[in-house]
Amino acid sequence: MTQPATTRWVAPDPRELPEWRAELAEFTTSEPSIVSMRGAILAGHCSIVPTMENAPLDAGTLASVVLNNAERARLEQAELYYATADMTALALAAAATPPRERVSVDRLPSESGFIVFEEPIGGYVEDVGAALAGTLTARAGVDAKITKPIVAASWTAWTPNDVQVTEGQVTWGHTTSAGYAPIPSGSRGIWVTYYAPRGLLSGLPAETVIGTMRDGSVMTAGMIEAGQQDTPGGPLSWDHEVLLSEGAEFAPARPDTTDVWSHTLYTAWQLMTTAGGTRWAEVEEIPRERAGRKRDARQGITGSSTVRIVNVHTAHRPPREAAAEDAAVSTGRREPSWSCRWPVRPYRRSTCLNPGGHAAGDCQHEDRIVPGHIKGPPGAPLRAGSTVHLWDRQPEAGM
Repeated sequence: MTQPATTRWVAPDPRELPEWRAELAEFTTSEPSIVSMRGAILAGHCSIVPTMENAPLDAGTLASVVLNNAERARLEQAELYYATADMTALALAAAATPPRERVSVDRLPSESGFIVFEEPIGGYVEDVGAALAGTLTARAGVDAKITKPIVAASWTAWTPNDVQVTEGQVTWGHTTSAGYAPIPSGSRGIWVTYYAPRGLLSGLPAETVIGTMRDGSVMTAGMIEAGQQDTPGGPLSWDHEVLLSEGAEFAPARPDTTDVWSHTLYTAWQLMTTAGGTRWAEVEEIPRERAGRKRDARQGITGSSTVRIVNVHTAHRPPREAAAEDAAVSTGRREPSWSCRWPVRPYRRSTCLNPGGHAAGDCQHEDRIVPGHIKGPPGAPLRAGSTVHLWDRQPEAGM
């Protein structure tokens, strides 16, 4: 059986994130983006769908406009984060079991954010013909599948009252594995949008025939990719979104769904915001140059343009050799292998924040992620000692 080709993902230099955010924000409310969103709604990629009685537009177009305007607002307010390959792998390792604590807005490192992962946090297989349906004038599809990696996410703390529409009152509904239900106006949660690399067909050979044009000429993957180079919108494309309702429990993840990505993203927030126990993350800040900040302000960007590079704390960072071994066996995967970096995965410990009320059930629990025990010879990748040596940068192997 032929393995699906994988859309290529080349992580950016962290300094590029402000430009990526600006390009995405501008493109999100454009006509091509609204058309694309309408198709995504029809394909079932949207789990949060707004409706309106006596709407001035048809239901699909209205929902597309409202969703895209809301996403632009999220991006404009977002703080910027870049998760290194090690940090991505650590989040995946710890997220192998779902978070035990209930969803909490307090876990967010910032109220609104945009994070890019150096390696994918998951993905899924999509039929090329279905993915391109309605976007190309082709008479014949192609029997090919592509693996789309998920490499970035935006988020914001959200309530249904946050989105105002001048034409009327919007009613919000939420589709989950349990079915469709209206979202009460007083509810609260975390709205997350997931992004994939834009070059859907970049993993296919350029000569791969995708279909036949109406004039009989052949359409290839290379032709489509070349045409997309001139289309505005930046290197990422909207892919899925999800609502994490405040107080909800995390269920076991269905493979290749937003469940898996949300477990990993929420775990990354836990690693970044741990108040007690093991300190997992180190953050380096890269400020944007003055000209870029002025350009952002003119475009309506209100979120900070400083990029926060999130890496594993030096006390727990694996040696370069382990990361290189993982990278060697991760080619073409939807998410990186971490078998060399963390041979015994970190685990979760449920910590009661109010022990006096524990017996009566009047307490709150949160996860503390702790280092897994070490097996094997000395020098295993994960170190759990109490002595921490801080370096301005990671030393080269052998130093």
